[in-house]
Amino acid sequence: MDVSESRQDGAIRDIGKTGAKIVDGARRCFERYGIEKTTIEDIAKAAGVSRPTVYKFFAGKMDIVDHIGFGELDKIQELVRARIKPDLGFADMTTEAIVASVLVASGNPYIRRFVEDLEVSAQSQLPTSPYQQQARRRWESVMKRAQASGELAADLDPAEVVSWLSRNQVMLLRVLDQFGGDEEKLRHMVRRFVVEPLLVNRSTPSS
Repeated sequence: MDVSESRQDGAIRDIGKTGAKIVDGARRCFERYGIEKTTIEDIAKAAGVSRPTVYKFFAGKMDIVDHIGFGELDKIQELVRARIKPDLGFADMTTEAIVASVLVASGNPYIRRFVEDLEVSAQSQLPTSPYQQQARRRWESVMKRAQASGELAADLDPAEVVSWLSRNQVMLLRVLDQFGGDEEKLRHMVRRFVVEPLLVNRSTPSS
C-alpha cells in the first residue's frame, strides 16, 4: 500500500504528499517514543508541519496509526494468501490462516510494536474498530462457507467468531517466543484450543 493512500472502512482516500510526510514523521516518532507516548506535537515537528496541518489530514493520532497499520496488514495478507491452499475445509483453512499470519506478522517489526502497545491493542479489539471491520470482511466468505457446509457450530455468531480469532492472533503474537520456533507445536495449539471449539463436531477434526 502506497503512503499516499489511506484505508477508511475499506475505502481509499488520497492524502497527498503532505499527508505522506505526516505519516513518515509519525513512523519515526512511534519507533523512537512508542505509539502511546507519541503526541500530535511530536508528529507535527517530525513532519515539518504545524499541528493544525496534521488535523487537516487525520482525525488524530489513532487515525495515523490505523493508516500505517492497514498498510502493514495488507502486506501480511498477501504473504498469508500465498501460503494457504484455497480448497481446504473450514478447520484446516482457519488453522493455517492463523498460523501463517502469526508467523508472517512476527517478522514485521511494526506489527509487533502495534501488538505490544496497550493503547493500540485494546482499541483494535473493539467491535466498532476499523481493524475488526476489516477482519469481518476478510473472514466473511470463510464463515459463510463454514455455515453452509455445517462445519461451524450453529449457536455461534460469525462476527463473534471473527473477534475470537482476532484476539487469539494478538495473544499468539505476544507469546510466540514461548514456542521456540516449533511451528508444529503452534499449529497444534491453534487447532486444538482455538479452532476445534468452533466446530459442530468438536471431537473429530475435519479432513
